[in-house]
This record gives sequence, structure tokens and C-alpha cells, in this order.
Amino acid sequence: MSAATETIARAIIRDHGRLLVARERGKTRTFLPGGHVEPVESALIRELAEELGTAGRITAFAGVIEHRYTDRGNAHHEINLIFDAELDATPSSQQDHLEFDWLPIDQIDTTDLRPSALKALIASGNTSFWHSWSDDK
Repeated sequence: MSAATETIARAIIRDHGRLLVARERGKTRTFLPGGHVEPVESALIRELAEELGTAGRITAFAGVIEHRYTDRGNAHHEINLIFDAELDATPSSQQDHLEFDWLPIDQIDTTDLRPSALKALIASGNTSFWHSWSDDK
């Protein structure tokens, strides 16, 4: 089964040893806040405001993760552009289907964070990375 490639801009938002993660209500997997790309930086800033109800800014480019998965029988292929970001105010979900939680980074190994390659990269403190789906053997 072939999937169209989606390009996603996502933000690593840290606060006192915690990581902000999103989860679709009723599901256990989590992911970083962000969204589908137009011009990358403006898409990420727009998505943060739309989803979190606060302005933010990109502070650095962190890396790229290519990710494939199947959800409800549909194949997906993503190119995730990951950025470090900061928020201007406390986040509050603006989307009925999403909730946001602060995840202590020391609990990242026991959380179903997607793409899963992010877990080791964030926990290691790497500031720049590339991870291809072919690395997930």
C-alpha cells in the first residue's frame, strides 16, 4: 500500500524538564504540536497559535524525521521538520479533538510518542538530527 508524503512542521517545547505533547482525544499515542506545511516557519507559528491559543516563536531548527505508519487501514508517510520553539503564554487547547499535556522528559521512554525516533533524540539532548524511516528496522 502506497501513501502520499505529508510534510509536517513540529515544535519541541520544553519547560523545566518537561516536553509539551499533543494527543488525539481517546487515543494513547502522542505527538509534538505542529501541522502541515505551507512555508515551513509560518505554518508552524500559525499551527501553534491555532492549536495552543498563544503566539510563539521558533528558536532553532532541530532536525528531520521521516516516518511511516498505518492508522485505521490508511498508510501515511510524513517528513517531519522539527524545531525548538518557545510560547508567549500558557498553552490551552483550541481544538475539540486535541488535548495537551506537559510530559516530564525523564518519562519519555514509557510514553507512546510518535514518531518514536523522537524519544531517543529528545532524551539525548541532541540539538541537530536526521532520522529516516529506513533506520526503523
